[in-house]
Amino acid sequence: MDPLATFIAGLLASLGLKVPDWVAMGLSWVIGSVIVFTIVLAIGGVFTYAFRKIFARMGHRPGPNRVGPGGILQFLADGAKLISKEDIRPAKADRMAWTAAVYVSVVFTVMAWAPLPWSEQAIFTNAGAGVLLILAMGAIAPLAEMLAGWGSNNKYSLFGGVRAAALDVSYEIPMLFCVASIVLMVGSLDTNAIVRGQHGVWFVLPQIIGFVIFFITALAKAGLAPTDLAESESELVSGFVTEYSGMRFGFLFVVLFSQAFFIGAMMTMLYLGGWQAPFGDQLPILNTFAGPFTAPLWFVLKCGLLSFVVFWVWVSLPRVRVDQYLATAWKVMLPLSIANFVLTAVLVKTGVLG
Repeated sequence: MDPLATFIAGLLASLGLKVPDWVAMGLSWVIGSVIVFTIVLAIGGVFTYAFRKIFARMGHRPGPNRVGPGGILQFLADGAKLISKEDIRPAKADRMAWTAAVYVSVVFTVMAWAPLPWSEQAIFTNAGAGVLLILAMGAIAPLAEMLAGWGSNNKYSLFGGVRAAALDVSYEIPMLFCVASIVLMVGSLDTNAIVRGQHGVWFVLPQIIGFVIFFITALAKAGLAPTDLAESESELVSGFVTEYSGMRFGFLFVVLFSQAFFIGAMMTMLYLGGWQAPFGDQLPILNTFAGPFTAPLWFVLKCGLLSFVVFWVWVSLPRVRVDQYLATAWKVMLPLSIANFVLTAVLVKTGVLG
């Protein structure tokens, strides 16, 4: 049994309740799912505030400053407003596709977070093929944009869905080659094994090309500016979310903002040593200064720094033209990622890496 199931079984036993292992496992899955769901939505909500503050500061504006100290409770006020708004479905929408889009977006996004290693012990799904699970869930999640685009029966939304499909197909392939290069070096699909494999040297050094390509492709996969071509409000009103209102609209955008942290978490795990402290060998206190919370704290700090870079790019660069960006994927990103993969394979085979 996993640690959470073991804890639950022990707790129930101390209360005089002897339960089969499968019951403890089922309870652990339910509790773990609720925790991950809460974390994802909480981070997405907080990041709506963080983004607006960063955007405002870079534009010499105050940003949210009315609700709570420094406007910190603004995201809660936004949530209350969205919950109170009427949920309107277009009369001629494809009801099944239009409704399913929100559930697909939320469920598969949350599932992609499960194998992330916050520390060696703090991991919700310690699957042997955790990286494969993340990539699989990430490949399904953009289907929500296509479902929303088709189901809305709106030309602007349909254009957004088609763009989402084109971006997903184009940028997923170079991303997979970047991840495959890391897997070659480690020899495992286990997320914790990838972090442990960076003891001493983080993979950002030998895989600097993959690091840059992964960042660019992750922005495209997540649909964040300057690659938010599936939404693209300057051209498509609000793209695939045009026909959504109330909390359905809110869920889609909370998922979008949580992707900023998820990109940081993936890059931290793959390239920046995960939960390992920088210079931990030279300064052992960096591995212990916060007790059992040290490793998760380092992971969150690295993710936070990369999330800031994502927001920085978001507010600084103009939206690219869709045909130019797709051409970049096929003509630049894909050849570079394949070359990086082949070079990594040669270096691993000769014993230089790995």
